[in-house]
Amino acid sequence: MGWKKLKEHYQIGHYVQVTEEGICIGSGYIHNIIVIGTDGVVRKRYDDRSNDDLIRYQREIDDTPPEVLRQLIQSPDTFTSSLIVYTYDGGDIIEKLCENLGWPNVTHDGEMMHDNEFSTDKATVVEWAKRNADAAIRIISERIEEVDKQALDLRSKLSSFKASRAKLDDIYPETYQIRIAKKLNN
Repeated sequence: MGWKKLKEHYQIGHYVQVTEEGICIGSGYIHNIIVIGTDGVVRKRYDDRSNDDLIRYQREIDDTPPEVLRQLIQSPDTFTSSLIVYTYDGGDIIEKLCENLGWPNVTHDGEMMHDNEFSTDKATVVEWAKRNADAAIRIISERIEEVDKQALDLRSKLSSFKASRAKLDDIYPETYQIRIAKKLNN
């Protein structure tokens, strides 16, 4: 994927990363100010007029024929170095390569390397993954307990209302049917 070629071609000084949305040009606050699909189609435009650099990127991208932009993006990137970094996804520890370590750099495949998600020390990443899993287990377990308690409370209320209705039917069986019959006849 040519995210790096795109960055170099347009001399982009902002952050460039690849997400599910596509190739995102953005900042530390807004990662997707401009988004270009992997097919070379602009998915999100910068139409504000407050940043000259972003205006220039958008103008130059707009001035590029779609087939040229697509070819640029679909060309493989080349890197001057390939440093090993680790991250995690659930229970998987993932090894990736990058040119420069740390945030706001990206891996060769364009993933932004946040300091609490990427490290050159695999053991550190394993600890992060375990800590994250433990936190998720605790939070979800607590939520299940809350939902179970709510369900028990609702079942109790439902039983109470069913008992009340049954009692009313036993004591006043004809009242409800008479009123309905009168409404139907009117």
